[in-house]
Amino acid sequence: MSLPRVILDCEPFKDRHSGFSHFVWPLAEELVRQNQRYQLYCYVPPAAVGALGTAGVRYLTQRSFHKYFNPPSYRFRLWHATSQLSWYVPTGPLTKVVLTVHDLNFLHESPDERTYTRQLAMVRRNIRRADCLVTISEFVRQDILRHADLLGYSPRTALRYVRRGVEPLEVVAGHQPAYVPQRPFLFALGTINEKKNFHVLPPLLQGNDYELLIAGGFAEERYLAAIRQAAVEVGVADRVTLLTKISEADKAWYYAHCAAYLQPSKAEGFGLPVVEALQLGKPVFLSRLTSLPEVGGSAAYYFDDFAPDTMRQTFADGLRQHSPARAAAAVAHAGQFSWAQSAADYLAVYDEVLRH
Repeated sequence: MSLPRVILDCEPFKDRHSGFSHFVWPLAEELVRQNQRYQLYCYVPPAAVGALGTAGVRYLTQRSFHKYFNPPSYRFRLWHATSQLSWYVPTGPLTKVVLTVHDLNFLHESPDERTYTRQLAMVRRNIRRADCLVTISEFVRQDILRHADLLGYSPRTALRYVRRGVEPLEVVAGHQPAYVPQRPFLFALGTINEKKNFHVLPPLLQGNDYELLIAGGFAEERYLAAIRQAAVEVGVADRVTLLTKISEADKAWYYAHCAAYLQPSKAEGFGLPVVEALQLGKPVFLSRLTSLPEVGGSAAYYFDDFAPDTMRQTFADGLRQHSPARAAAAVAHAGQFSWAQSAADYLAVYDEVLRH
């Protein structure tokens, strides 16, 4: 008897450095390694066919028209859509769907009306098609329950939390980025937009000699200007550096050499850089909003609000408290985010969905 066919949406393979790819790629590798009970397929862009080798995995090539009509989906018992904003879900009515929901950030931000309407429609469509929703944090699971009516979520649809994994950070020996700070520096990482709230950070440079380095793979020009203006207003413009393109090796170098990592975000579904910084035992300073307290746990330090005086006090206290024991606790906390466990939990979700 042939094994049930299960397919994983690997459309994010089109950009190996995107945030979604950092989720899908290691999950796919670990599913291939662990799976023994399904015919496992990866749904990939044409250029990514064969990306994971041929042992234990087969490939289905993504086509643009599959957004509207997906004939191959009829061949599968289960389709794992790996993002709440995925265009690619089965049109085969008998195919079970597991949908990973990373965040509902559009509910916590202030996007323009067109963006809000488009994202809400996409999320509602995908949630209604799903047989099981899997969230990457407990916060996102609770967020779905809080907004169930708006999202079209029915209690008849299974809702599970599977902690995502985080790849071990690789610090490349001998590597130096093109930009090397010449003084002790604080590091912040992420798409440079209003959600990340980076403009509240320049006041932390008052009364010390630190530089603030903010890096992201993408930046909104309007928000870059807002950060620069905030630095001018507190007299630290010469010590704030904004980088919009860095490599993985650069990123690891900045983590390894920074005095502290900062993430004052207003909305996060998870917060991958938090775990990456904790892997190196760094003092990590976070907002108390959305998923960040769950991800940072007791290993991080938290800004209770964004008033400059309060933030400076929290920062000074955290640096003073950050002993070798606290650094070791940070490393241990980061170790909980295992791809091996995440893949095992997803396989258990597949089992559950196909039993019903």
